[in-house]
Amino acid sequence: MIYPSFFHATDPHKTHLAMSMRTILFLINVLLVNAGFLSSFLVRYGLAIPKRSFPPYENSFVFLTLIYLSALVFFRVYKSRFKSSWDLFKRVFCGLSLGTLLSIALVYVFRSKWGAFPTSVFIISFFINLILIFKLNQLILKSKDRIKKRVAIIGEGDVDDVVTRKAEVERRRVDEIEELIEYPDIDEIVICEKIQDSNALNLLTYLVQKMRIEVVFSPAVYMKLLSERINSGNSIHFLSTFVGTKPDVEEFLIRSLDVFGSALVLLICVPLLTLISLLIKFSSRGPVLYKQRRAGKDGRIFTLYKFRTMIKDAEKLSALAPALKDDPRVTRLGRWLRRTRLDELPQLLNVLRGEMSLVGPRPENLYRVEIHKSLQGLRLAVRPGITGLAQIRSFYDLKPRQKIRYDYLYIQQRSLLLNLYILVKTVPVIFSKKGW
Repeated sequence: MIYPSFFHATDPHKTHLAMSMRTILFLINVLLVNAGFLSSFLVRYGLAIPKRSFPPYENSFVFLTLIYLSALVFFRVYKSRFKSSWDLFKRVFCGLSLGTLLSIALVYVFRSKWGAFPTSVFIISFFINLILIFKLNQLILKSKDRIKKRVAIIGEGDVDDVVTRKAEVERRRVDEIEELIEYPDIDEIVICEKIQDSNALNLLTYLVQKMRIEVVFSPAVYMKLLSERINSGNSIHFLSTFVGTKPDVEEFLIRSLDVFGSALVLLICVPLLTLISLLIKFSSRGPVLYKQRRAGKDGRIFTLYKFRTMIKDAEKLSALAPALKDDPRVTRLGRWLRRTRLDELPQLLNVLRGEMSLVGPRPENLYRVEIHKSLQGLRLAVRPGITGLAQIRSFYDLKPRQKIRYDYLYIQQRSLLLNLYILVKTVPVIFSKKGW
């Protein structure tokens, strides 16, 4: 495949166009910030705006506009290119958050003149401006092809389409890694050939740490690295060498989402959990919960909980064979629980206990991990999850090799925003009865 090159000298004409576009966006946002405030007054009061509430805005809108636009500039909302719409959204969100806080502080400092400015208007305008500025900027930037990830592929191997989809791609040989130093406007480096040269590896480390470029590995190279690490006997912390651990703040946020999210769902679903437990108890012989040992993070063995959907001692009848369509081992209630995914709800207890996460590779049973060696390393990297990338992109009965593609992508790109994205995408998948 031939990719268009973005490693070229700067085009003065394109630079001029980029500057013009940033200027236009800046001026449009000046109007949007004030449109957001005016809309907020209408939302808050309707057409009957109190006489004492509006004059503080009339007297301070110039200062407020300067504060908001300065905050947006500070968070680089007016870059010439963004790697994704999420990148743009995060910068607009942070800029408006800072602008709102500084504006409230300004009004407080000059409260003798502007004390009647309603604080509720600031809060409402934040959400209105977030939608207006993000969506309009996104529309303009997309029309000019300014929202696109730049990916440098190192090596001659094949690259998964998921990595390069909707991206501007440049391929380089392993001995050309040094050239990347001259082109800092890169978002991601994909390694699809094993690198032996220590200088090249040191350069990659520099790019990751100093230039904040993400480095990921193609499935073939990734699995080769896993195999070497596992065979050398150091299979517990191998991922930190290649992928890098997430910052403490990111890990804290991911774990917070797990705890608060699972606790909230459990609290809301108490009546439903009680009803399902009673139905299982009185509709068939056996325990309410199905328990099975699974392999978790760092190889830790834990007990996974699900609502029982099969007859008692089903595993003794046909070993660990997965359930098939119209499987006689599955009870009538169990079929409904599986179809609606409600049998997975007790796993929220595993999440609260820190054995699982809301999002992550599905926890395989020990038998499959033993049979498919390639599954071992991935399950040691992060906590297994209730849902994951494979569940929102494909079907439940994926072969181990197919699961690895999605799992390796998730582990390398894992973040709070990705987890939120997967959780949101899981909802329509459940109702469509696909995935899982």
